[in-house]
Amino acid sequence: MSNEAVLHAPAGAGLHHEAHGDHHHEHHHETFISKYVFSMDHKMIAKQFLITGMVWAVLGGLMSVLFRLQLGYPEASFPFLEDILGKWAEGGKITPDAYYALVTTHGTVLVFFVLTAGLSGTFANFLIPLQIGARDMASPFMNMLSYWFFFAASIVMLSSMFVEFGPFSGGWTAYPPLSALASASPGSGTGMDLWLIAMALFVVSSLLGGLNYIATILNMRTKGMSMTRLPLTIWALFFTAVL
Repeated sequence: MSNEAVLHAPAGAGLHHEAHGDHHHEHHHETFISKYVFSMDHKMIAKQFLITGMVWAVLGGLMSVLFRLQLGYPEASFPFLEDILGKWAEGGKITPDAYYALVTTHGTVLVFFVLTAGLSGTFANFLIPLQIGARDMASPFMNMLSYWFFFAASIVMLSSMFVEFGPFSGGWTAYPPLSALASASPGSGTGMDLWLIAMALFVVSSLLGGLNYIATILNMRTKGMSMTRLPLTIWALFFTAVL
């Protein structure tokens, strides 16, 4: 519209247009569930990854405190350990099987759930669209699924700590024979199965997230944002997703 046309337009035309736009906008009202739980907004998903990763950081840190207490004072007895761990710490001393289970779960959650998904899931989701000038990720729905597979993996891993014979206790690298033979250790049966299911769900989460990050960086950069102009942060997240 020319400047002259704008000058001669009715005084209320702009207000009418804004009101119409606001009215149109009301049709996209989000509920609490769609905004905070099953969100497809990259910023909210980043916060979900962050909060879940922080919870696991606290749990993994507490496991570390327990088994390092046993390691630092092998002859001492701590009655409160029996209150926390029950039969796994009879007499205030952590049993060998429980010690290995704590070490294994601690290593698993810190390496996978905190460092990998907590950090890259948080910062990749939050920074990639902002730093390349995109509205959101290439697939917001896939992004949402990435978090919920991660959350499901967390629940399965947590549940493995409450089975009768304890969680997997063969080390977070899961080398055979402790990971291959159910009779190898108390945690090599049901605990190992739950550990594998949790890792499978985590791999699906990482795959969905990684594909989304790669597709977003390659296809959704703003005009003039060539690959050579990408911030180093985005290059780091890009190579992390490829790996």
